[in-house]
Amino acid sequence: MTQLLLGIDVGTSSVKVVATDRAGTLVADASQRYPTATAGAAAEQDATAWWEAVCALTRQVVAGRTVLAVAVTAQAPTLVPVDRSGSPTCAALTWLDRRATAEAERIAEIVPHSRNGADPFFGTAKLPWLAAHRPEALAAAEHVLSANGFIVRRLSGVAVLDDTTAALMQGFDDETGAFDAALLSAEDSLAYLPPIVAARAIVGTVTLEAAQATGITAGASVVAGGIDSIGSALEAGVVEVGGPLVDMTGFSSVTILAVPRGTRVPGFIHTRHCVADVDLLITAQVTAGATIDWVNGLERATDLREDAVLLQLPRPGELTMVTSLAGERTPGWNPHSRGVIDGISLATTASDLMLAAMEGNALALARDIATVREAGFPIDRVVSTGGGSASRAWSQIKADVLGVRVDHPASGHGAAQGAAMLAGIATGAIDSLDAIRSHGRELEASFTPDPLLTAAYAERTAHFATLSALNDRRR
Repeated sequence: MTQLLLGIDVGTSSVKVVATDRAGTLVADASQRYPTATAGAAAEQDATAWWEAVCALTRQVVAGRTVLAVAVTAQAPTLVPVDRSGSPTCAALTWLDRRATAEAERIAEIVPHSRNGADPFFGTAKLPWLAAHRPEALAAAEHVLSANGFIVRRLSGVAVLDDTTAALMQGFDDETGAFDAALLSAEDSLAYLPPIVAARAIVGTVTLEAAQATGITAGASVVAGGIDSIGSALEAGVVEVGGPLVDMTGFSSVTILAVPRGTRVPGFIHTRHCVADVDLLITAQVTAGATIDWVNGLERATDLREDAVLLQLPRPGELTMVTSLAGERTPGWNPHSRGVIDGISLATTASDLMLAAMEGNALALARDIATVREAGFPIDRVVSTGGGSASRAWSQIKADVLGVRVDHPASGHGAAQGAAMLAGIATGAIDSLDAIRSHGRELEASFTPDPLLTAAYAERTAHFATLSALNDRRR
């Protein structure tokens, strides 16, 4: 009977569970969506919905087979306070929640040299915000956990904070592997964070109670896991400096580049990889996939994402769209950014809007990649993962805008498959990083740029920059 490695990814829009064999080859997968409650700068989720989705999906995916190990990746930094039983004491504050602006600025005064900047996205500021605005919830809590940490706690009974999530947060000192001492002294709420462990650490085993709830084998190893970016990097076979840029598109759009430990590029996101001495340099647009979903919902009778229709339209399209529908991250870090659509006329169709949304995301990627190149990191290939990579039209648009080949890995199941690989690495079931690299080399499809379209999109870049600058006035 096949013995499984199980990967769980707690995404912004859904949980996905992937089972692989001991070699990391896909055996089964399933996903389940859940809502985000948004109001102004708030973006909250019910963490129990994550667990309910995990329980439903793992039974389906495991299907009575033996699980050797499970690892969890997740949206980050998303934080939820839990009591001694592991139950949430209030809703989780997702990475999208931008209410803790004042707290982030105060933390920046305490630790002005943090690699990750003064923005609520980076998570740390959410802790003093909870202390100020949800004091009862924090007082009832034993720990404040990351999204993956919440599932790890439910599976194993052990509370930890993996180092890829910790390193993504404001005020983390990468040299010491801990939060800055001055910050810990100044902000008592940070004491609610559990011990920091390596992403590859085996922190416990699946309890009998969790086994009964999930169908996962009791006693299976539970690996700390990490942010979804490390799962996508593993799925793409990126385990060392010099690999391709990984593009992970779901609710948001994130690019991931393996760089030397300690790299700093102002305005970008920095964290650890699960591989020694390697960091991840990350760019991010908040609502890339969410914008596609929004446009698609405008015409409910038709799926506007149809590849053949989009690729028959003249490109670049008549419209230019800035897809910052809920604030923006790199490089401007402006929570007040909003979408801009230029060029609409009475002749504009719903397909034109969809094309503009895909082009707008690609133009934003091109802007960030240009900065990465200026920092000394060449980009000559992109590996596309996540739900957005299913669109051949979007992938071709990215190739044409970026002027480099865009590849789809044959695995193609996103961070959850990388999480399963992480479970294999941690337990020794996958005994070599070469096996991870080989998975990344297996391609499902490649998209080659059209030089004429690349030149045309380059001319559109200046206009896109002008429209983007309008958002800078919304501060």
